[in-house]
Amino acid sequence: MNFEEMLNAQEGLTPKREKLSIGDFYRKQIDGKYRFVVELKTTLTDSIAFGEALKKDAQWSLRQRSKHQLRFEAHEDNGSLTELELESGNWQTLSQVLFADPAVVAQRGFVDQLVADLMDYAAKLHAEHVFHLCFAPQSIFFRKGDTAPYLLTHGSFFQSLGDQRDLYEGSERFVAPEVLSQGTIDERSDVYSLGQLIAYLFEQSSLPFEYKPVVKKATAKDPAQRFKSVEDMKSALVQRRSTIRGSIAVVSAIVIALLCFWLYVEMMPQAETIEFVQPVQKAAEGDPFDAVYDPETGALEDNDTLTQAEMDAYQKKAEEIMQRRAEREAEAEKQATERKPMRAMGTKESAADEAEKGKQE
Repeated sequence: MNFEEMLNAQEGLTPKREKLSIGDFYRKQIDGKYRFVVELKTTLTDSIAFGEALKKDAQWSLRQRSKHQLRFEAHEDNGSLTELELESGNWQTLSQVLFADPAVVAQRGFVDQLVADLMDYAAKLHAEHVFHLCFAPQSIFFRKGDTAPYLLTHGSFFQSLGDQRDLYEGSERFVAPEVLSQGTIDERSDVYSLGQLIAYLFEQSSLPFEYKPVVKKATAKDPAQRFKSVEDMKSALVQRRSTIRGSIAVVSAIVIALLCFWLYVEMMPQAETIEFVQPVQKAAEGDPFDAVYDPETGALEDNDTLTQAEMDAYQKKAEEIMQRRAEREAEAEKQATERKPMRAMGTKESAADEAEKGKQE
């Protein structure tokens, strides 16, 4: 027993089973090694048509070289099919992955990559006129540690069965109505199933904007209202995603431009508005032209209380007074000028008398 088998043995003696539409999926020890198997439902193995269809599916899958095809070998017991032994690997279904870690759906790129891989492989199947018909989480497998999806059996091999509901028991939600009613199946049947898978993945959260119209059209009850092919469905999804990214890029550019403009405006010096207030003129100082001088009283009277005739009279009187003052000042200045020579002569005569008096003595 190698190290991996020892670890597997320590998980418990009772194998953990996962219910698939065709049987129970679990790990089983075969020839001393643990292998993953699908124990088929007896309601299916009792049908000869189911056994023949399963053998064709197994032979077809062995010839495939796609990395998304899970190969298997059918085991018989007393001439009756009992189980499918899967190729070597540590396998788990998408249902188990979501149960162990529901937040994996929110991981960046997980759903987008899963849907893209399934669409690409479905397109390859359609090129060989093979249709999977049921993209239920229980029918999609992963290797532990890997995110690439694998598909096991394909529904189009089992169209000869009389009752399709027994084949898809527990997974009816992911099967197109025309398949369950044994109608005509084509690429649009897989389009329906993929649309239901996308809706299931986002069941616990809101469906992304780019998926909403695609899922709505893909899951239409009338096949004529769906996408004609998986390629058309993928193209519509890619176009919606590109439109959204373009819109986001435009909005981001506008926001960045507005932010840069705001920073530019904030960094520019702002001009300050200064209000100039006119000073109030002092009324006490007055304007000499606003008052009239009274020469008799020596006081100023307000201009607003006098008539024009009174102002002319005051003006004439003032001029006469100023003229008389000027004449008196001129007369006084003249007299002062005449007195100066007389004083000088008096001074010289006094000096001569004193000299003569001195000689006589």
